[in-house]
Amino acid sequence: MITNDCKSVRDAPGYNHTGEGFPYQLCAVGAQRFTSGRHYWEVALARENKPPKNYWLIGVAEDRFFRLKNRSALTPSNGYWFLCSDGPNGVFINSDPPVTLSLTPRPEQLGVLLDYDHGQLSFYNVKERKHLLTMSSRFTKPVAPLFNPGVGDLSPLEILDCPEPVESSEP
Repeated sequence: MITNDCKSVRDAPGYNHTGEGFPYQLCAVGAQRFTSGRHYWEVALARENKPPKNYWLIGVAEDRFFRLKNRSALTPSNGYWFLCSDGPNGVFINSDPPVTLSLTPRPEQLGVLLDYDHGQLSFYNVKERKHLLTMSSRFTKPVAPLFNPGVGDLSPLEILDCPEPVESSEP
C-alpha cells in the first residue's frame, strides 16, 4: 500500500506472505529517474511509540519494470543495488553472495546518497550521524529509488522531506 502523497509504503492489511524468506515482490520504485548528479533522500524506519521496522529494503534499481522472477536475479549485475533488513536474519547488501552486516544500533532513519557520475550508493544512519557503507558500481542506465516495506511491522516505511542544502557564501 502506498499513500496518496507517495511518501509512505507498507504491506497491505491482510497481506498473507506465505513464501519463504523476504517478500521481494512488495518492492515499489520511486517516480524520479536519475541519469547523472548526486541525489540524497532519507527514509524513516521507526515511528513514535512504535518499535523500529525489522523488515525493509532500500536502494536503487535500473529504470525498467520491476518484475521478480527469482530473488537471485536481484543483483548489481542485473541493475539492483540495495541494503536489506530481514528481521532476525540480519542486514545485508545484495552482492553475490550477499554480505551480512552488523549494524548496531539498527538505523531508525536511513540516509541514501546516490552519486551517479562516480558510481556510488552510500547509506547512513542519520540519527547516529554514521556512514554505514558505500556500494560502488558503474551506472549505465537511468536508476530510480527502490523501496520495500517488508511484512509484519507496525510502522510503515516513510520517505522524509529533506531540507534543501544551503550553499555557503563564505570564501
